[in-house]
Amino acid sequence: MCFKEKNKIISQKRKSFSAVPAFSLIEIIIATALFSMVIISATAIFKMTIDSQRRAIASQNVQESLKYFLEVISKEIRMAQADSKDQCSLALSKNKVFSATSDSSGNSILKFKNYYDECVTYWVNEEDQRFYIKRVPTGSGGEGFPISPMKINIKKMFFGVTASSTAQEQVLVSIQAENADSERESSAMTLQTTLSSRYYYKIE
Repeated sequence: MCFKEKNKIISQKRKSFSAVPAFSLIEIIIATALFSMVIISATAIFKMTIDSQRRAIASQNVQESLKYFLEVISKEIRMAQADSKDQCSLALSKNKVFSATSDSSGNSILKFKNYYDECVTYWVNEEDQRFYIKRVPTGSGGEGFPISPMKINIKKMFFGVTASSTAQEQVLVSIQAENADSERESSAMTLQTTLSSRYYYKIE
């Protein structure tokens, strides 16, 4: 093979190599930046979804606890009766039904006599921030028990007692609670309702 033919073959190979498509450095940088933006956006959306789910679960826990709380106290408050002999030490006028006072933290304490002639007390324990109920026979002592779960904190409890023109007392219940589980998002919720006793008394 002569020298001219060798040069011709080498030049053809160079042309074929130069014709191979390739990415420039700028194109690689732009592609990497776009890919990074897509990954960051997808990660942010995923984190938002997880956070929203945690908040929803926390709100559901608080809502279910408050619902159970209302179911427990609603029936008992509606069936309350007058403590005409002051057997439960309500320190009220004759034939009144409910007594609402406040503790040192500003939470309300509700006392009344239920349908089974038991002295009932509702209050919030300052130490564990749980809602407690005490039911004891008239004239005797006893300890209460919590009905709210440990992972739900009762931040504020208010009982307001009012008497309507028909002399039927009404109890305004306002409760503020939040999820105390550190593994989930905090979710505060306030619930307010009015309950009335079925007992009517005579205005003196």
